[in-house]
Amino acid sequence: MTPVPPERVPEPLRPLTSPVWLTEARRKIIHFASLILPLALLYEFSPWPRGRAEWRWLLVLLTLGAIAFDLVRIHQRRVRLFMRDFFGGMIREHERWNLLGSTYLLIAALLAIEIFPQPVAAAALGFTVLGDGVAALVGKAWGRTRFFHKTLEGALAGLVACLLWATFLHFTVHLPWPALIAGALAASLVELLPIPLDDNLGMTLVSGYVMRFLMMPA
Repeated sequence: MTPVPPERVPEPLRPLTSPVWLTEARRKIIHFASLILPLALLYEFSPWPRGRAEWRWLLVLLTLGAIAFDLVRIHQRRVRLFMRDFFGGMIREHERWNLLGSTYLLIAALLAIEIFPQPVAAAALGFTVLGDGVAALVGKAWGRTRFFHKTLEGALAGLVACLLWATFLHFTVHLPWPALIAGALAASLVELLPIPLDDNLGMTLVSGYVMRFLMMPA
């Protein structure tokens, strides 16, 4: 299929044709695919893993494998060059000499399943996957109001995505509205603020703690 020339794309959609946005979109497709993790935690639709103990073992193995791969990628020039050529701009500058965002997401999932009840861990991971991904895509395309090196437009879009995930959880697994709304707000705030912690970790842990606190019996 022949690509549509940018000048023939309607003006409101023209930012979606920029190379910067397309690179970010390819990166976020992988990020959005991670939504399978919180869904699997909620519904356990496969024979294994089931329950916290089995999930712990799976996430430990996946996390150790991801960290080992990152260490090889960072310290082995050939692997580093292959990743650069294969993924191009999908690997951000700070990730070239650090853990990948996907590795941080696995670390966040492992910590969440250890700290929180399984539905809360799934809720927090969903906020991270959807909120961070939507905020980045909208911010790259239509962000105009700069705020802490992010954009207000992207942050609001991420909040909407989190609220939609909260609505889904309320009507499917019956988590309480106040905790879900607070978790969505907490995740969105962490995504926006310049906290010196990877968003995958910060959004998951902060929103999880907020929800767990609000769901504790009085």
